[in-house]
Parts: sequence; structure tokens; C-alpha cells
Amino acid sequence: MNLHDLAYSYQPPYRLIRHIGYWLFWLGFYGLVNASYHQSTILKWSLFELLTMVVKLPYAYFLAYYLFPKLIPQKRYIALVFWVITLAFLGMVALMFLYQLFPYEMPGTATDFLSFKTVYMMTDLIYIASPVVLIKMTQNYIKQEKNAARLYQEKIEAELKILKNQLQPHFLFNNLNNIYSMVLSKDDRADGALLKLSDILSYMLYDCNVERIALQKEIDLIKNYISLEKLKYEDRLEVSFEVMGEVSNKLIAPLLLLPFVENAFKHGVAKSEKKSWVRIFISLDNNYLQYLVENSLTNNTEQELTTVGGIGLSNVRKRLNILYPQSHTLVFQQIDSFLIKMTIEL
Repeated sequence: MNLHDLAYSYQPPYRLIRHIGYWLFWLGFYGLVNASYHQSTILKWSLFELLTMVVKLPYAYFLAYYLFPKLIPQKRYIALVFWVITLAFLGMVALMFLYQLFPYEMPGTATDFLSFKTVYMMTDLIYIASPVVLIKMTQNYIKQEKNAARLYQEKIEAELKILKNQLQPHFLFNNLNNIYSMVLSKDDRADGALLKLSDILSYMLYDCNVERIALQKEIDLIKNYISLEKLKYEDRLEVSFEVMGEVSNKLIAPLLLLPFVENAFKHGVAKSEKKSWVRIFISLDNNYLQYLVENSLTNNTEQELTTVGGIGLSNVRKRLNILYPQSHTLVFQQIDSFLIKMTIEL
């Protein structure tokens, strides 16, 4: 076990070692200092200091384990100062009583009530308790930070799982409708389309259940999707798909690129009766991915503007904010066509 684990472990043996070590330090420190100052033996002053621990230990632990954890979160700082001083005063009274019980005559221990010596005794109580309080508050802070980080991670994982589960039904719904239409029209290519869909489903069910996946697999997924769409739209669809740069050994969040392509077909090609086109461009420059998806406009450009960014794109935006919060840009642009630009630092 390293030093950090020994200092912050909540296991009983290590906690006991820390506490015993702390009080043995003060016992030896005061025994040595007082013995040197009063020209006496360390044993006598160590026994004297051991007697004062009857007051110092309860005072320090009450502050560290009850008073500060209770009043600091409530921001009751005035009450905290009041009780720290009041309890130090009561501790000083108890110490004066214990001094009278000590069997040895200890030079410098006799004192008048409310003298400079009694103020010193109160200050000494607060001084000794301060490291205990500081250590305990630091432990509580570290524990809270770890719990907050764990809860945040669990929240992110839950959100990603929900968003991912929404993406899959959205994709299936669109493509099953396409294949169903082909079956109804007795299109011989329906078998091939089912095989393509089977490959896509295999990817979605088994391959992409990871935090990051090979970029090449995401590209292959898009190619399979485009093959399905080409079967449906035939000659009235023109698709351009270009990849530049080295995509091998690059990882990306699964099912992040496909919804943009889906959007181009759903809100562009599917809603136009004339010849349509879709252009897809992926560029890799070191760890930066640039992704462009552009599609021709429909006859009803107002409908294009109001319907864009549906279920799929909405989920992608949320996933980007979670997975790449500081390293992505996403822009929608419509002039003579509808263009989506996305950049990610992989």
C-alpha cells in the first residue's frame, strides 16, 4: 500500500495506525519541549501530557467528526466559532482540574483562573485539534469529489445508453420501411437489401457496444446504408462518397456519423420527386476528423428548414456534447443545398 492509501484508507487497521501515530507525535513533542524548558525528565512530562489527552482527544474528535461536518455545510460559521471557543474554555477548566490530580509537582503548571496561562491552554487545545479537523475535512472533500465524479460518470453512461438505444430503432424503422416497400413491389433486389440490413444489424447489435470503435467500421456502415438507399431510389439518386487521409487505427464513438447521412436521405432525397444528390466527405488530418454531408434541397424548402434536426440529429448533438464536450463543432448551413459540417478531435 502506498503513502496515499495509508493516509486516506478507511480500513480500520490503517485508520488506527494514523490516529495512534498522530497522538504519539504530540505526546513526544510536548514531553521533549517541556522537559527541556523546565529542566526535568522526559518521562515525567510525557506522563503529564498523557493525562491531558483525556481532554484533548475528546475535544479534537468532537470538532472533527461532529461540529465541523454539521455546521460547515449549513454555513453556520458564527455558531461554529462560538462552540470552538466555548468548548476550548470548558476543556481548559477540565485541564486545570486534572493538574491538581497529577501526583508529581510539575513546575509551571499551577495557574490562576483566567490568566495568560489559561488563555494559552485554550489556544493549545484549538491548535492540537486543528490538524485533526483539517485532515478529516480533507478526507470528506476527497470522498465527496470521488462520489460526485462517480455519479457524473454513471449519469453520462446512462444518457449515452438511452441515446444509443434511440438511434438504433430510428435507423431500423427507416430501413425496414424501405425494404417493405420493395417486397410489396416484388422487387428482386429485396433479398440483397435484407442481406445488407443483416450486416448492418450485426454491427449495431454486436460490434458497436463499446465506448470507441474503429473509424473504418463506421465508414463501412455508411457504405452499406448507401447501398440500401440506392436500391430504393435507383437512377434519380446520385451519391458521392469520398474519404481522404489515413483512417486506420482511428477510433470514434459508434453510430455517430450515420444519422447525418440518414438525415440527408430522409429530409432531402425522400421528399423530392426530382433527381436528387447526396455528397459525403470524410477527411483525416492527424487526429482531427472533418465530416461533411450535403444534400440537394426539396421542392419545399420551408419544410426542409422546419423538419431538419429530427430524432437522429438531436441525439447526435447530445452525444457530441457528452463524448466530445470541448473538441467538436457542428454547423448546419442552407443556401442552394443543405450542408452539415462536423469536426471532431479523435
